[in-house]
Parts: sequence; structure tokens; C-alpha cells
Amino acid sequence: MRFFAKTLCSLFALPIAVLGYLRSGLTSYRGHMALVQLFCFSGGVSNDIASRIIGRRQRPIDIPSPKGVLGDLRGEALTRHVDTLRRDGYIVFPSALSPAACERLMNFALTTDALRRRMDHEPQTKGNVSAARFDPANPKAVRYDYKPADLLSDPDVQALLADPSLIALSQSYLGSRPRADVLSMWWHTPFHDRPDAEAAQYFHFDMDRVKWLKIFVYLTDVGTDDGPHTFIAGSHRTGAIPWAMRKRGYVRLRDEEVMECFGPERHIEFVAPRGTIIVEDTRGLHKGKHVSGSSRLVLQLQFSNALFGAEYPKASISEVRDPSLADMIRRAPDIYQAYR
Repeated sequence: MRFFAKTLCSLFALPIAVLGYLRSGLTSYRGHMALVQLFCFSGGVSNDIASRIIGRRQRPIDIPSPKGVLGDLRGEALTRHVDTLRRDGYIVFPSALSPAACERLMNFALTTDALRRRMDHEPQTKGNVSAARFDPANPKAVRYDYKPADLLSDPDVQALLADPSLIALSQSYLGSRPRADVLSMWWHTPFHDRPDAEAAQYFHFDMDRVKWLKIFVYLTDVGTDDGPHTFIAGSHRTGAIPWAMRKRGYVRLRDEEVMECFGPERHIEFVAPRGTIIVEDTRGLHKGKHVSGSSRLVLQLQFSNALFGAEYPKASISEVRDPSLADMIRRAPDIYQAYR
């Protein structure tokens, strides 16, 4: 009964939160939780309805030449990729980012301080963070996160934010003009000998926005022991996550219960070389596998159909260092409104 009472409250809370967002540009915590609750109740129907409304108001931009890290996405190629995303929830583009760009981003990661998070196996410091330079030979935490403000200053990151193929695929899948947000880069390390919930190493679904695509870029070679990103194929589709899981809310799930529900044939473990790009709808169940081998470095970008949802610390593009981003900001500044 409590679940249904929360759902009823969310039906009233969500439109109030949307009005507040339209006035202030900020989403209340209650509004975000209403978004999550209605997804858990409806299995995604609420998101689908909201996305159709957003799509009518925010039309995609014209991209005359959608060529970039994902290849040439004109015509049939773009249609094929969007169909694959709708069916499976993911696409893998092997070695899409150049070795030179991978090397530059690796150098950034080894010369820039990251936030070292203590995890759930260390309850005395849970939630605490400290800045530290990552040492591959001597990791001191399960996860090291780089600040979005530092990432936004990097020319290679800026080039990806403006990449025509990424924008074309994102807006075609979203059905609306995309919004760049939730930019991050992190190391997962073998610091602990078991999975960590704080490091997202248990299955879960995301619900930070109404609809979105995440772009994961492997910046290290990732083998099966190196913490590969893992996804349950097709679990992003409306109603695909079963009621027995959704009624528990926004929680982490054990591997055993996920495998029992979906079967091993839908369990996709992305073992791939550095430079590989994974485009994924993380409304589906996913996780980062626990690292028992070498540390793994991943860059993540996200394009959403709206910024309503979870609030993140503000980060701005202080200096445009890539000409393609400068051009895209001139053409469609609202894509980057989260970083003004």
C-alpha cells in the first residue's frame, strides 16, 4: 500500500515540480523522486509520454554532415543504428576514438587530480572524498572521479561534446533536440576484493532524466577481469524490468536475481580495446563489473531530451578550445545550457 500511496503523491508532485523547473531551471528533490517513482510504477510509460511532449516542443537541429567518431551517419546508417538502440538498448563502435586522442586523455588522467571516494566497505568514511593524483601502481580507492569542470576544459572532451555523429544519433533516438549533461570520467581499480555499491558495481537502472543516451569511451583496454561495463540487452524497453524489481524502487540488484530473470544470453559484457565507444540507454539494467585485474579508465558523456531530473554540481565551459565546439555553440547554444 505504501508504494501505491507514494505513486499517487508523485502524480501530483511531478507537475508541480515541472512548473518549478520551468520557472527556475532547477528540479526539486521531490520532483526527481516523483520521476523515479512513476517509472517504477509504470515501467517507463510515464517517461514515454513525457518524451513525446518534449519532442513536440524541442525539435532536432539540422546536421548536414553527421560524420564523426561513430562514422558517417547519413541516411540508412542512422536509421539502422536507431533501430538497434530501440531493440537492444546499446551499440558498440570498436576503436572509434583515435589512439592519439586516447593517449592525450590518458595523459590528462595521470596529470590531473581526481576525487578519491571511500566506498561502502569503509563505513567510517563512507561518502567522504579527497583529491589525489591517480597512481596506476598503487591505487588507494575503488573509484577516482575527475571534476566535470576540469573535463570541460579539455580539447578532446570538447570535440566529443560537439561531435556531429554523436549529436545526430542522440537526437534521432531521443526524438528531440539533445542537451549535453552528466559529463564524467573515472578509474575503477582492484582496491577491494568484492563489488562496491557506491562504485555502481551492482546492477541498477538510471533515472536522472526523462530520456537520455550515455556514451562510454574506453580509455584503457578492458578484459573480463578489468571491470568491463555490463548491460542486460533489451531491459531498457518499456515494461522490460519486471514488477518484482521495480516495486523495490531505486535500488542495487544482485547478479543472481538479474540472471534468474533475464538469462545469460542477454547479459552483455563489453570486453573491448581502448578507443571503443559504447552508446547505451541506461534506463536498462547495467553495472561496472568488479575489477580484479587492471584498473579501467572510462570517459562518459550524456545527451538528454531535457535537464529536468537529478541536480548535479554546476560546471561551466570556461574557455572553448576546440573549433568544432565553438561552431556548435554558435549554431545551437541550448544544447550546452547545462554548462553556461
